[in-house]
Amino acid sequence: MTEHIFMAVDLGATSGRTMIGRLCDGRLSQQEFTRFANPIIEVNGRFYWDIFSLYNEIVKALRRCADEHIAI
Repeated sequence: MTEHIFMAVDLGATSGRTMIGRLCDGRLSQQEFTRFANPIIEVNGRFYWDIFSLYNEIVKALRRCADEHIAI
């Protein structure tokens, strides 16, 4: 029985999440792993996603994987 574990990042308009997927014996299971805000920032009159905040949230999820010994 071989298990493969994947992490996906889902970015929406105002929030984001990471998902853990497990593929074992041809069956896929998934679970929401983390959820976070996707803040909009204004720079010079234009609106952008805060890429630095998103990056930090993804790093947090990766660190949590390491802390929980999830080998993605």
